[in-house]
Amino acid sequence: MDERLIAFAVPVFFAAMIVEFFLNRRHLAKTGVQSPTGGIGGYRYADTLSNLCMGIGQQALDPVFRVLMLVAYGWTAEHLAFAHLDATAASTWIIAILGVDLCFYWFHRWSHRVNVLWAVHHVHHSSEEYNLAVALRQPWLEKLVDIPFYLPMALIGVPLEVYAAAFTLNLLYQFFVHTRWVPKLGPLEGLLSTPSNHRVHHAVNPAYIDKNYGGILIIYDRLFGTYAAEAETPVYGTVKPLCSWNPVYANSAVWLYMAQLATATTSWTDKLWVWWAPPEWRPLSLGGKVTIPPPRQGVAYDLTVPTGRRWLVRLSFLLVTTLLIAFLWTQRSADLLQQCVFATLCLMALGAVGAALEGRPWIAPLALVSFGGLAVGWPLWLGWPPVVVAMLAATTLAVVVLAWRQQSEAVEVVP
Repeated sequence: MDERLIAFAVPVFFAAMIVEFFLNRRHLAKTGVQSPTGGIGGYRYADTLSNLCMGIGQQALDPVFRVLMLVAYGWTAEHLAFAHLDATAASTWIIAILGVDLCFYWFHRWSHRVNVLWAVHHVHHSSEEYNLAVALRQPWLEKLVDIPFYLPMALIGVPLEVYAAAFTLNLLYQFFVHTRWVPKLGPLEGLLSTPSNHRVHHAVNPAYIDKNYGGILIIYDRLFGTYAAEAETPVYGTVKPLCSWNPVYANSAVWLYMAQLATATTSWTDKLWVWWAPPEWRPLSLGGKVTIPPPRQGVAYDLTVPTGRRWLVRLSFLLVTTLLIAFLWTQRSADLLQQCVFATLCLMALGAVGAALEGRPWIAPLALVSFGGLAVGWPLWLGWPPVVVAMLAATTLAVVVLAWRQQSEAVEVVP
């Protein structure tokens, strides 16, 4: 991933989300058409915060996982490549952009058809909304499983820097297709992964399941028989709803479910196959293949976050976001161990944000451990200025106090 392109794109992402929010509100005011999920301007508070937490966690882990990608790509390019393309040639960039998109298509398709990959990719589909914030709902473990799918780029001799730029451009393009309000784009629907084509991909309507995997181009879907045009209104989410705003649970839910299936079945063949089977497969002893139900009406999960707890969520989210930005600016001065420790504490802190959203009784101890380590212990380890550490410690104390006051508050869940 090209860090320079990402750094430039982040403010554009947030500006685009703000524009989408107000355009959606204007559309509602003019037409009176309510969002299918009841969100204001197409956004729901808890859902949006959950999406952003997913993106923060992915960015916290990215420097750690990037090492694996660099080693794998570099070794393949050095020892197995049968060509070495010129990084300055226009043809190399064309090959890289088209090749990355083809690699993405197959990785994406397998991620919907193999359980161990679906357990990772499921995170991106688990929101019942569809807006630009959902594009930031990134799986935390994806970099551990997608590397083999992109190594053909090293085999054909695409230089690492060209590959990284092409991969990042593919990712940036996909951000802008996550919106409800862009209509069909005429002839472009047959060439590009447009918002309409990608709405189909995120839908749980039976006719739309496992369709439209393309990143930039939709021609691979047409070529390999996985294309469907948008016809009936899409209903978003997953067939088995996540029913949680906690990013840690979102990234582990399918793994836990597969472990339950493997434990429940008595067949050793099924215990092994459950990890590699398609998501709809179930052992015959547990009911057999799942039938995809008709699209549900309304949302499967929602909650009201009381005002007091919203202050806790805001302060917690602001603290972890600030620390992530500081980490991304200074990560080159941290060794791999320090980066791993930061990533671990950051994921724990994001779990505390999720616990705050849902009013879980263990908010306070989790906030104390995660934010204490993240905002005080980690900066002290890196030798940050004492005045900065003192400010972070004061903010952490405020978070813990608010968490302690809110941990006994009942959570209102609307099934």
